[in-house]
Order: sequence, then structure tokens, then C-alpha cells
Amino acid sequence: MKKAHIGLVVVCTLMVAACGGSDTPVDTSRLTDREREWVDYSYAHEKNDEIKRAWEELTADGVKSYLDGQRSSLCGDTAALMTNLKKAGYEAGEMQEYKEKVEELLCSPQ
Repeated sequence: MKKAHIGLVVVCTLMVAACGGSDTPVDTSRLTDREREWVDYSYAHEKNDEIKRAWEELTADGVKSYLDGQRSSLCGDTAALMTNLKKAGYEAGEMQEYKEKVEELLCSPQ
């Protein structure tokens, strides 16, 4: 049993290393540290399993491209962001935390 546990730890460690050190099964190897933290946060708080699967299927370039394309809508119109979060089933506290994370990790100058 101990060998199986060690093997599992090694496999998990290799998977994390292959994905750029992210805590998610999303390939974040082409992202900055702040972008990677955003993807980890966003993925962990995503309520839609189909969206999670779509993130998982993207290549590293696809993740980078998607994030770059979303940045203007995430950072540009706070009212629309909050409306979309509400439609997606987020509660007020979750919406506020999400907005703060967007501002901290994607919108503020690095």
C-alpha cells in the first residue's frame, strides 16, 4: 500500500509540473504567476462542469488566448460582470470576491 501511495504522489507531482505548477488540470504553462493564480481561482469557483471541461481541453496557447480575449470584458464593465455572475448562480458575497480577484489578478497593472 505504501508503494502505491508513493506512486500516486509522484504521478500527481508530475502532472502539476507539466501544467505549469497550477493547482488545476488546466495547462497554465504559458501564463504569468498572476494569470495562473486567476485561472486556479476561477476554475475552483466555476459552477458549470461543462465550462470546467472546456478549460481542461484547451492547450496552453488556447488558455492564454482565451484569457487575453476575456480580459477586456472582465476588466471593462463591472456591471455586466456582476450580472453574468448572478445569472451563473453566484451569490452576493461570491460575486464580490470574484470581482475583487479579477481586479487584483487581471486588471491591475503588474
